[in-house]
Amino acid sequence: MYELLAPYKPIALLQLPQIQNDDALGYWRKQFEDLVRRLEQEFDVTISDEKLREAIVLMNRERLALKAVMDLAQRKPSPVTGVELVEIAFKTSFFPDKEVGIAMLEDLAEEMGRLADEGQGTTSPDAPRILLTGVPVGMGSHKVVRLIEECGGSVVCLDNCSAYKKTRVMMEEDGDPLTVMARRYLEVPCAVMSPNPNRYGALRQMAADFSADAVMDLTWQGCQTYAVEAWTLKKFVQNDLGLPYLQVETDYSETDTEQLKVRIEAFLEML
Repeated sequence: MYELLAPYKPIALLQLPQIQNDDALGYWRKQFEDLVRRLEQEFDVTISDEKLREAIVLMNRERLALKAVMDLAQRKPSPVTGVELVEIAFKTSFFPDKEVGIAMLEDLAEEMGRLADEGQGTTSPDAPRILLTGVPVGMGSHKVVRLIEECGGSVVCLDNCSAYKKTRVMMEEDGDPLTVMARRYLEVPCAVMSPNPNRYGALRQMAADFSADAVMDLTWQGCQTYAVEAWTLKKFVQNDLGLPYLQVETDYSETDTEQLKVRIEAFLEML
């Protein structure tokens, strides 16, 4: 695909290793180093270690602010719906001014926390609490989140790379910035990693923190890594966590909405 794009736009492609060890870290750091050189060349800028450290500190502040909003869903009942969590996480990625975005997130967390303290939650206290794991979800691809809540569930945690997963671990603010960034992104428990033990440890912690009643695993059609990992994830959730599990495989279209609704309704009724 990228060679087809190259004639139209400059392409800088990072080759992500599929294993998390020291050899992979060294290779991955070299990819970051090459990217820095390419960006400096393309845009006639200098990317210093000092500038990178400043960016790391800024992004850590954004992670903490977003995490504070998402952690509100640990309350019973959750003061925020799953669709609202998707929208907040999605829009956070597009703030051109990070300082403005961070301030908005901090104000939102404070206001939602105040409303929750006053008992003004937006979800039913009797709604089954669902931890949704799997592929990234954004506005326009959030139909499963919407269906879960339309069927009476409450999505309290979005364990994916576009939401809670990117807020769980802060980036080190000292040391060589390229090594720090390479380590942080290499350790993300994505299904492209083989093996991927960190995903299970993170899922165990999130299930406890958010008092999940069940786990739903979302896979996009054609995403083979998450589809294959669903087999071991199901055993882990059912046998180790002792929670009900449902895998949903779909795409961005609305054509299977009614079929999904039937499956989700039946699953929620069993909880």
